[in-house]
Amino acid sequence: MSMTPVLSARQERIVEILRATPSITTADLALRLGVSGETVRRDLQAMADDGIVQKFHGGVSLHRDVQESPFQLRLRSNVAAKRRLAQQVCALLPDGASIVLDNSSTACFVAEALAARHGLTVATPSLEVARALAQSGDRHTVMLPGGTLRSSDMTLAGANALRFATQLHPDYLIVSVASLSARGGCLDFDPFEVEFKQAVHPHAGTVIVVADASKFEAPGLITSLPWTSVQVLVTDRALPDELARAAQGVRVVVAEETVEG
Repeated sequence: MSMTPVLSARQERIVEILRATPSITTADLALRLGVSGETVRRDLQAMADDGIVQKFHGGVSLHRDVQESPFQLRLRSNVAAKRRLAQQVCALLPDGASIVLDNSSTACFVAEALAARHGLTVATPSLEVARALAQSGDRHTVMLPGGTLRSSDMTLAGANALRFATQLHPDYLIVSVASLSARGGCLDFDPFEVEFKQAVHPHAGTVIVVADASKFEAPGLITSLPWTSVQVLVTDRALPDELARAAQGVRVVVAEETVEG
C-alpha cells in the first residue's frame, strides 16, 4: 500500500521555488537552498518517486498534477512542525475569543487544535479550515464569506470575501505567510491572500503570524503585513540576527521540538 508522501522543510521549499520558477537546473536549486548538488539530487529523486516533481535533462519542474493541487501537497508538508506550531498558538488563545484564520495549510492545523476548545467564533475564507472546526460539532461558531469558490485550495475568494473581511473586528487574526523577510516584512505570492490579511489586520486586537523556520528569508513577492502590524510570531527556531532586528517589536514564541526519551 503506497503511503502519502510527507515532505521535509527543504522539500517544501523546493516546491515553493518551483512554483515561482516553473523549471530550474539542479545546480541553481542547490545554490538557492545553500546545500550540495548531491543533497538536492537525493531530495529530487525521492520527490520524483512520489510523483511530486518531474526531472528532465539538466533540470526539474513540478509534476503537472501537483501544479493543479498545491494545497493538498502543502497539507502533507512539514506536518510535525505545523502541528507543534498549532498547539503553541492554541495555548495563546482564551476560550470564547473571536478569531480570523486565513486559508493557509497551517491554519488547517490550527483549526484542528482549536476544535477541542470551547465557545470560539471563527471567521475564515477557507472551507478546509471550516471543515476542521466543524469536527467538534456545535462547540464553535464558524463564519464564512460569500464569494467564488477557488477549487485549488477550497477558498472563497473575490470581492464578496474581501468585503466580508473589512467588516471583521476579531480579538485575534492568525495567519501564515510564504516568507519572513528582514527587508519586506511578511511576504506572500497570492494577491487575494494579501488583500484578505490587509483588510482584517487594522481591526484585529492581536495579529499572530505562524511560520516555521523554512520561511526565514524564503521566496516571496508581495508584503502582506509589515513587521509593525504583527504583535506575535509563533515559529520553531530562534530568528537569525537580521530578521530578529527587523522584528524587534514583535513577541517571538518559539515552539521547540520536544525530544522524547
